[in-house]
Amino acid sequence: MAMRLLKLACFVLGGIVILIAVFWVACAPHQPSDASLLRQFNGHRSDLESIVAMMDEDWQMARIAPDFTWRQDSLAWPRPESEWGISKGRWDEYRNLFSKVGAKDGTTRREKSSDIIIDVWSWGIVPAGVSVGYLHCGQPRKGYVHTEEPCIENRESGSGMHGRSTSYGYRYRKVAQDWYIYEESN
Repeated sequence: MAMRLLKLACFVLGGIVILIAVFWVACAPHQPSDASLLRQFNGHRSDLESIVAMMDEDWQMARIAPDFTWRQDSLAWPRPESEWGISKGRWDEYRNLFSKVGAKDGTTRREKSSDIIIDVWSWGIVPAGVSVGYLHCGQPRKGYVHTEEPCIENRESGSGMHGRSTSYGYRYRKVAQDWYIYEESN
């Protein structure tokens, strides 16, 4: 009798796990296709270029998201408004442009990089996730250089792993001069 109850409990538990997994996949946001990203890029290119121009002016910023900012010298958040790195008005300009172009995750510039990523979509968490956006390859200057593979490789498309990583990869496709659809996953 105890063995039958144990088997039944395992069966029920297994069914619940499968049901949760199916629900998780069914409810997950769907990654935008390259075709939809290209349409979005073509429809909002001037706004995307405005974001890049603003980030070039705000060179001290590492990340500007709708709900936080990071400076090149500090990733601390929250912090006092006087330490945000940009004014509230400037941040509101970014948020307005993010909303117009569909960049729900804001923009990123890695340390000493001339390249800017406009983060359109992401799913998961830091150790296991995927992000998709637009990458602009800026002109290296004032100690800033290309840090993103598409800008370094300068090809129409490609994929691979970052550095010597076995799990942190990328894929890209050129959509215009200095612009790529860029996907990273880990």
